[in-house]
Amino acid sequence: ATAALVTTIREWCVRKDGIAFNKTFFKAYKHTFIQSNVIGYLLTIIGYILFVDFQWIMQHTSTFQSLFLVLFIVIGIIYTITILYIFPTFAHFDLSIRQTFKHAIVLGLFSPLVTIAMFVALFLLQYVWRFIPGLLPVVGVSFTFYIVTRAAIFAFESFENRQQSLLEKEYVKGEKKHA
Repeated sequence: ATAALVTTIREWCVRKDGIAFNKTFFKAYKHTFIQSNVIGYLLTIIGYILFVDFQWIMQHTSTFQSLFLVLFIVIGIIYTITILYIFPTFAHFDLSIRQTFKHAIVLGLFSPLVTIAMFVALFLLQYVWRFIPGLLPVVGVSFTFYIVTRAAIFAFESFENRQQSLLEKEYVKGEKKHA
């Protein structure tokens, strides 16, 4: 359902004309059911392994504990970035599950301002929900994924623009060499 929701929000953001929300949602739900569940299970297993590793690091004191803790924090940040970008990447690109994970990590790491903006927006959103908890069941999931999807689309477009400008620069350099 998460992948179908993100697909529907993506279609809504990318297309300027109206879309049939129910039709788009159920079509995406049927089309991505198995792949999105595999992604969800993989993220859950990875999260559980990280939790167990964190418990082990905190219980075993050794000379390497601070090194393990720093390594764990880096892996945890990458995991969190992956969680933020995985479903928008899955909805935006037609990739295998392995490539979806790779693209989510790369796009999240190479769009640090967008990623930080996502974190800040989600933090502010949860702060609002603490004071107005009645909004959570009404717009909680959909508004959260709207923010994440909209920011991810911005990251995708800026990444594509950077790639295009680099290709144009390389093309101009190649033209000058051959001239």
